This record gives sequence, structure tokens and C-alpha cells, in this order.
Amino acid sequence: MLVIAVIVLFLSPVFCDVEVKISKGILKGQILKSRNERPYYSFTGIPYAKPPVGKLRFEAPEPVDSWDGTLDATKHSTACIQKHVNSSSEDCLYLNVYTPSIDGNFPVMFWIHGGAFYLGYSDLNTFGPDYFMDTNVVLVSINFRLGILGFLSTEDDVIPGNYGMKDQVEALRWVKENIVKFGGDPKKVTIFGGSSGGASIGYHMLSPMSKGLFHKAILQSGTPLCRWSTYLPGVAHDRSKIISRIAGCAENSSSNNILKCLRALPERFFSDVYEKLWEWRSYPSVLFSPVVEQCDSGQEAFLCRHQLNEFKQESFVPAIIGLNSAEGGMIVSSLYNDTSIQYPEFYTDFNRLFSIILSHQHFTLDLDEISENVLKKYFPSGKIEDHSHLKTVEMITDGRYLHGILDMAFKLASPVYFYLYDYQNEFSFNTLYGKCNKKLGITHGDELTSLFKSDIVNPRKLNLRDTAVSKLMVDIWTKFATEKLPTIDGTINGTVWPTFDSQRQSILHINSDHPVIIQNPFEEKYIFWNNLPLLSNFKKVISKNKLSLDHMKNEL
Repeated sequence: MLVIAVIVLFLSPVFCDVEVKISKGILKGQILKSRNERPYYSFTGIPYAKPPVGKLRFEAPEPVDSWDGTLDATKHSTACIQKHVNSSSEDCLYLNVYTPSIDGNFPVMFWIHGGAFYLGYSDLNTFGPDYFMDTNVVLVSINFRLGILGFLSTEDDVIPGNYGMKDQVEALRWVKENIVKFGGDPKKVTIFGGSSGGASIGYHMLSPMSKGLFHKAILQSGTPLCRWSTYLPGVAHDRSKIISRIAGCAENSSSNNILKCLRALPERFFSDVYEKLWEWRSYPSVLFSPVVEQCDSGQEAFLCRHQLNEFKQESFVPAIIGLNSAEGGMIVSSLYNDTSIQYPEFYTDFNRLFSIILSHQHFTLDLDEISENVLKKYFPSGKIEDHSHLKTVEMITDGRYLHGILDMAFKLASPVYFYLYDYQNEFSFNTLYGKCNKKLGITHGDELTSLFKSDIVNPRKLNLRDTAVSKLMVDIWTKFATEKLPTIDGTINGTVWPTFDSQRQSILHINSDHPVIIQNPFEEKYIFWNNLPLLSNFKKVISKNKLSLDHMKNEL
């Protein structure tokens, strides 16, 4: 009988069920196999909060109730409400746990997906754990409220906002309480995320709600200092009024009346209405994001002060932070075809559209001055031309991503390790979003195929070179979560990855499975973007705690 069990173990991709008892009840999971055919335990669709429906819409999450019997944790949960996903639902606050052994004491890696705060979900087919399950870590991935349902705010105590962020906190609290049952160590939790997920990680580093729930952080291609990830005071309130008008709520409604009106709407309204808010095509891509709350209302607040006032004042956890070398390629692939720009208005109305794509329109009144400076720097002729593909990629990469990511790295007080992902996988997200077949570089999200198995995005098996880089990335990420000092090759006894600071801007350049350290490659770019007058429309106050313009300029 033992021989038969062993044969089944190594021949079947899914060969038996496993049960775990947690604080709320019993879960039935399944056993799958990793990239290297290592068995691991998979538990998917675990509820971590009550469904945020009815009177719980636009409320902070509440812990899930206990259940009787055994809950089937072998199926996918639905995605949170969003456009173009037919199975999305408000009942979406579920998480997944993958572990090499339920009897271990492994470090935990907690993944927060990206998607501009209005798209995305975590499941086996999108963020498959197979690569991480060749290592000794427990991987957790979550769904959380998105878009209007996750981030609408009237900037008062009626609809304070940040519901998606509070969902993430509730999931982290669930991990602290239950992860030991899955072989995880609640005292060794590394949170990591990409794009808006990376910005979410940065917000957790600032939030009083998240204190003590994690111990290390990895921010991929996004931070709270990227302009697209933050609101200025008043913007969220104005957008709540716009949503109210579109919904047919009474004119000049109070926040309480807006809340009552929006709670009565069908859930599909909140995904279908999103496109009506875009100013040009699908931009600005981020319409709803974390906001500063009123922290004297008696409610538990996620963010009390504007993040620009917080850095260098807090004791942060160790962090990896970085980006891909051509983040803007994904956007350019949708703007250009092989020979020219598809949308003539990008020429004729550049000042306005440039600021919308880079999410600078709410940060400055000097759009003409900024666009003229940018055109002079990136386009020798002083204008965008049909063959300007790569220069447009560089401009968007630097203005939308690089500056805000470097800014955060400079401001963090704890050890920071900076990377530049510059490896061209066989697959690229550039191919998904447009008709441009030119090589536009390593774009936004391309590092994800090195970290996760994604049958939806890239169903093909990785080739040998891609596999080598993938194993390197996973090793570096997991060794950071496991060891005291990360190494540049992901080995315990390898060369220590030097820290990043303003004096010694050491960056791990990942362009093969043999990465190298480079020094100060972005200094000139950072200075250029830092000197643009992005803050000229701030008059006296930036946030509820009366942070002055002069003080904020000093912080920058």
C-alpha cells in the first residue's frame, strides 16, 4: 500500500486532499506540484472577511464568521467587481495559501496584485505559485475591493475611503492569526506587490493599521510617490460628486445621502461607470486610490497624514524596491503602430495628454512649461515624431515610474536594496496592448512572468534562458524574505547586495541570470524630473495636518 501511495504521489498532478483547521473552521485543500515536481499544499478561496454587500458596502471589512462542516478550498473565488471580468462580484474577499508543508515554520510572502487600483485578481491561473513552491516559503495572495467600491471617498467620516487598503490589512491580520496552521511563521512576513500593488506596499509601510503585521517589503514598479498613486486633497471628494451625479442621486447631496443612494445601486454600476470618467482613451488609468482620512472621527483610519510628510520620520522595515527598464513600453504599444502614432491628437494636444498619461494634471498649473521642458529633453527636434517610439517609452518610464520609485528609495530610512529588471523574456506585455511590433523594451509587468506561473497571460512553458532568470528572481526574492542580508545571486553565501542611498546609488542590474551591480545610472534623470514645477498649484496646505508648501518642497 505504501508503494502505491508513493507512485500516486509522483505521477499525479493532483493526487489527494488535505484538511487544515483554522480559527473559523475546517478547510479542505489539495496537493499540487511545483515547477520542479515538488509537492505542495494549495488552499484557494478562503474567506477572510464578511462579504462587503448591503450595509457593509463602503464600510471597513469585518472578520468572517465561523462556518460549520468543511469548507472546500480547492476552487477559485470570484474577482472583485471590475470591467471585462464576467464572474466578478462584491462577494470577493478571499485569499489563497500555498505551502510546502503544513508542519513547517517557513517565512511568509504576502502578494498584492496590481491593476491601477481598479483591475486584477489573484488565482492559480494568474499568479500561480509553482515557482515559489520550489523554495521554503509560504505564499499568500489576496483579492480586495477595487475601483469605486474600494477607494471612493467623500473625504469625511461618512465615506472615508481606503476600503481596498483596509481589506489588505484584514487579510494581514488573518495571516497573523492563522498562518501557523499552514506551516508559516507570523513573525516573518514579507509583503510584496507590483504596480499599484507596489504602491500599496508603500502605503502599508506608512499606515498605523499595518504596524506589526509584516517585517520586510518588496515594491515592484510602483510606490506612493508615483504621481498616479496618490490624491491631492479635494480630488476624491470631487470625484464622489461626479459619481453621485452619474448615478442619478439628488443634486448637491450630502455625504450621507450619497452613501444611501450608492448603496441602493446594483453592483454592476460600479464597473460600467468607470469608462465614463476617463479623459482620453483609458487615461488617467488611476481614478481612485488611497486618500488621507480624518483621523479624529473615532473610526480606525488607514492613512492619517499625507505620505510626503512621513518619509525619513519613520523607522521602516528593510525593503527591495525597483522597476523595469522600459516601463512605458506597454503604454506606447497602444499609442503607436509600427510606423506612426495611431492618435494624431497625441501630437496636436500633447501638453494636455502628456499630463493625463503621466498623472500630473492635478499636480501643476504649469503644463505648458513642463511639456516644453520634457520635449526639449527627450525629443531633439522639439516635437514627437512618427519614429519616436523608444524616446516616448523613455519619457513615460522616467516621468510615470522612475522618479517616484527613486524618490521613495531615497526617503526610506531602513536598509533599501534597489534593482533594475532588464531581461527580455520571450513573452512581453507589450504584445498584449497594441499593434506595435517594434521592440519596445522590458515593460511594465514583464518581471511577473519570472516570478509567477500564469496560464492566462503566458501559457507557454518558459524556455531555458527565461527559466534560469526566473529561478534567479525567485531565489533573490525568497532569500530576502528568509535571510538577514540578501545576495545578488540569491544564494546564502553569495555576494551581499549593497544597500542603496543618496550617496551610494548601488543598483542590481538583472539582465541575465548573472546580475551585476551598477552605480548611479539615473542621477541626471532624477534631477531633471525633480526640478519640474509639479507643485506650483499647492497654495498653503497639502493635507489635513496643514503641511505647508514650503515644507513639502523640502521633503521632496
